[in-house]
Amino acid sequence: MTAAGADPGGPLVALCTGHRCAALHRLAGTDALGDLAAAVRGTRGAVLVTTDCVDACDRGSVAGLARRTPVTGEAGPAVWLAEVQTPERTRALVDWVTAGGPLPDCLRTALTALAAPHR
Repeated sequence: MTAAGADPGGPLVALCTGHRCAALHRLAGTDALGDLAAAVRGTRGAVLVTTDCVDACDRGSVAGLARRTPVTGEAGPAVWLAEVQTPERTRALVDWVTAGGPLPDCLRTALTALAAPHR
């Protein structure tokens, strides 16, 4: 339990919204940004970060996931996922945010990189 006003921690999602990633979502008929924004609004401590192109266009639409620790809000190690534009993977991202984990199998197969925590 966290003190009143302290950061509760929670899921952190970084979503590439560059031209190619956005086009891949449109072509797949998915609205990852809208769906994730709704999930974040309904999940205590969740954070959604959008970014222009992350220069991983050869991997399809990409997203980074991490957990933030309670009180400090610092992010732990991140996993980067590829081809998240598919309906199954977009839904799995939303489910991961709302459930707080674990990483669903369809996202484990999309794992493309591990990264140190952001400071």
